[in-house]
Amino acid sequence: MSDEAGSPVEAALGADHFFHQLVDSIPDYAICMLDPEGRIATWNLGAARLKGYTREEVVGKNFAIFYTPEDRLAGKPARILETVRREGHVEDESWRVRKDGTRFWGNVVFTALKDDRGRLIGFVKVTSDLTARKLAEEELRHSEERFRLLVECVTDYAIYMLDPEGRVVTWNTGAERMTGYKASEVIGQPFNRFFLSDDARLGKPELELERARKDGRYEDEAWRVRRDGTKFWANVVLTPVRDSHGELLGFAKVTRDLSERRFAEETERRLDAEKAARVALEESETRLKDAVSRADAANRVKDEFLATVSHELRTPLNAIVGWSSLLRTRTEDPGLSKGLASIHQNAQAQARLIEDILDVSRIITGKLHLNLVATDVLEVVHQAAEVVRPSADAKQIALRFVLPEEPVLLVADPDRLRQVVWNLLSNAVKFTESGGEVVTTVERSGSELSLSVRDTGQGIEQDFLPHVFERFRQADGTTTRRFGGLGLGLAIVRHIVELHGGCVDVRSEGAGRGALFRIMLPVRPVAVDSTPPESEQHERRSSSRPRRRVLGGLRLLVVDDDRDAREVLEEALAAAGCSVRAADSAAHGLELVRSFRPHVIISDVGMPNEDGYSFMRHVRELGARQGGDVPSVALTGYARHGDRTLAIAAGFTAHVAKPVVPDDIVALVANLADGARQQEASSE
Repeated sequence: MSDEAGSPVEAALGADHFFHQLVDSIPDYAICMLDPEGRIATWNLGAARLKGYTREEVVGKNFAIFYTPEDRLAGKPARILETVRREGHVEDESWRVRKDGTRFWGNVVFTALKDDRGRLIGFVKVTSDLTARKLAEEELRHSEERFRLLVECVTDYAIYMLDPEGRVVTWNTGAERMTGYKASEVIGQPFNRFFLSDDARLGKPELELERARKDGRYEDEAWRVRRDGTKFWANVVLTPVRDSHGELLGFAKVTRDLSERRFAEETERRLDAEKAARVALEESETRLKDAVSRADAANRVKDEFLATVSHELRTPLNAIVGWSSLLRTRTEDPGLSKGLASIHQNAQAQARLIEDILDVSRIITGKLHLNLVATDVLEVVHQAAEVVRPSADAKQIALRFVLPEEPVLLVADPDRLRQVVWNLLSNAVKFTESGGEVVTTVERSGSELSLSVRDTGQGIEQDFLPHVFERFRQADGTTTRRFGGLGLGLAIVRHIVELHGGCVDVRSEGAGRGALFRIMLPVRPVAVDSTPPESEQHERRSSSRPRRRVLGGLRLLVVDDDRDAREVLEEALAAAGCSVRAADSAAHGLELVRSFRPHVIISDVGMPNEDGYSFMRHVRELGARQGGDVPSVALTGYARHGDRTLAIAAGFTAHVAKPVVPDDIVALVANLADGARQQEASSE
C-alpha cells in the first residue's frame, strides 16, 4: 500500500503532510495509523526512533511484526484488533520487539477510526516506551524478594509489617518460632493478640502505634503472650514506614525474646529477697506474728464482707422470687405468665450465681466442708434432672438416662453431689443446640462409681480441654460470646468431687462434636438407713404443698426490716390461711411475741440496732408461758455454714437462705406448726 494511494485512512486525515507535521512534533511516542486489516499506513519520527524501522520499511506491513514470536504464535495481535473493533478502544502493556531484535516494554493504546456512517476505516496506534519503569519495578521486586529472604533467615527475631491500623501484613520464620502462630493464623489480624489481656483492654497496642507515628520510633520491654497462652519478656521496636510524600504506609515491628535475661534477673532478685527475708525473719519474729494476726483479721474482714454481700444480694432477690412465684399462680394472661416465669427463672439463676461465688471463696479458703451420709446416687441424679428439665424442654433437648435398676449407695454429701450433677447437666443443656440429646450414665465397677454426662453440643477445642476445670476460664471470653456465666461451675464440680476422694475428666473430639464429662467416686460399704437425709426430707417437705385448711387458724409473726420481704411473706402466708403479723424491728417483734403469741416466728438476721440472733435470744428468755418456746425460722441472706450454726445456737429452730420460693417456706411452716399446736394443746 503506497503513500500516494487514496486510502480511507488518508482521506480521514486530510493532507498527508499535515499529519506528519502534527505527529512528528511528538518524538517520545510512536504514532501510526493502521488500515482495517492491521497494515501500517503512516509512520512518525517517534515510531522510527523507538522501533528502529524507517517509514519505507514498515508501511504496508502488518503491525504484528512488533510483537514477540510467542505473542504472534498465540495470536495476540489478531485478538487485540478484534477487541478494538468490538469495544472501540484497548490499552495493553507487554514486551515488544525492535528492528534489531531487542525488546522494550511498551504501553500501547489502540483506537478505532470510523467515518460519518459508522464504518470502520482503520486504527490509531500510540506506543510509549516504559522499559525503564518496568526494569525499576523488576529491580524493586527482586530487592523486596531478597529482603524477604534475608528477613526469613533471621530466626532469632520476630520481624513483620503492620498496616496503618495495626493489622499484620507480613510474618517471618522468627515470628512464628517466637510466638507459635503460623502466618495463616495472623495475617490480616490485629497485633493486639500478642498483648496481655489487661494491656489490650487498657489500649496499650493503640498507644504504641500512636507513639511510633508521632515520634518516629517506639521501643519498649514488656510481657507478651504466645499462642499457647504462655508469657515471654519482649523487647519491641516499632518504626513507621512512609512513602516519598510522607504518607504512612504502615509499621515495621522487630521483637526480641529476652525471657532468659528476664528470668535470670528475676532469679537474682528472688535470691536477694530470700536472703533479706531470712535476715528479717531472724531479727523480727515478733513482727511476723503481728503480720499473721493482721492476716487473720483481714480474713475475718473478708468473710464478713462476703457475708454482707450475700445478704445484700439475696434480700432483694427474695422479694423477686417470692412475688413472681405468687403472681404466676394468680394470672391467666399467657404473656404475663411467661414474663413472670422469666423473672422467676432469672432471679433463681442469680441466686445460683451468688452461691457459686461464695462456694469459690470457701474453696479458696479451705472452708468448704462435706456432710457425709449414706446417699442414693440415682435419687440425686433424678432430683438434679428435674431442676434442669424445664431448660431442656424449652430447647427441645432430650434428656436420656442409662441407670442401674437397683439403688447405688455411697458415703457422700447429697446436697453437694446434687450440685455436681446439676452443674454437669445444666452445662450440657446450655451448650447443646435445639433438638440435641444429653445422656446421663451411672455405672459401678468394683470399688468405683462412674457417673458420666454426654451431650451432642458444640464441643470443646483441643487446646482448651486442659483449662476446662479452671476458675474463671471460658472458651469464649469475648464481648460477642453466645453463652453467659462466670466460668465457676466446672471448677466447683472438680473441687467437690476431689473432696469426695474422686476425680473428674472431660473428653471432646472438637468443635461441633459434643463433650463427655465423667466423674469417678470411691464406693465404701454403707448401712442402709430407712431415715432419709435431712436434705431429702426438706425436698419432700418442699414438694408437698400445704393446703389452706392445714394452716388455717395458725398465727405467724414475720420480723424483717425490709418491707418487700415482709410483704411477700405476709401475702404468701395469708393466702395459705394464716393470721399474720409483721414487725420491722427486733424490739417490735418482741412486743408482738408477748401480745400476739404466734405459733411460728419467721425472722431476718441482719437488722439495724438489734440483729435476729439477739432477738431470738430475748424470745427464748421469755419462757414457755410467754411464748418463749415458739418454733422459729431464720430466713436470711447470710447463707454460710457458720451462719446456720450461729442461728441454731441463738435459738432458731431452722435456718433458710434467701431467696426462697413462698411454697417452700409455707411447707416448712406447716411442719413446724404441727409441733406448735401440739404443745399449745398440752399446755391448755
